[in-house]
Amino acid sequence: MAQSNLIYPLESLHGKISKKSKTVFRRKAVYDENGNVIAQYAQESYVVENPRDWKKNPPKGAEKQRIDNWTTACQRAKMELRDEVLAAQWRQRFEAQLQHGEADAPLDPVTHKPKVYTRLDCFVRAAIFRSLSAK
Repeated sequence: MAQSNLIYPLESLHGKISKKSKTVFRRKAVYDENGNVIAQYAQESYVVENPRDWKKNPPKGAEKQRIDNWTTACQRAKMELRDEVLAAQWRQRFEAQLQHGEADAPLDPVTHKPKVYTRLDCFVRAAIFRSLSAK
């Protein structure tokens, strides 16, 4: 992925310059629990070389199941983090995994140890997704 260094008046770009353009610009942001931006990553750009035509080639079988599981995990995580009791349980489990990654977490390719999540919402989504995928 290419790095983009932009200057005033274009300090940030998001999306494509035109509909037919294959270059996409983005800048990832990290949000706190209240939705405020607490950090931003560097401006990035990348080229979409072989875009998928979702109408001609829709997901089927295992791919469709994986997409459905992820959608369900995202919805459940959002609901469970709104509930104070469940959110407290998730926070306790999240803080425990900060010390030692959970046994069923995917392995980090760099350390070859269970992945340790640094954001609560990402941890909850991933944990729910793993439980749905194990069924």
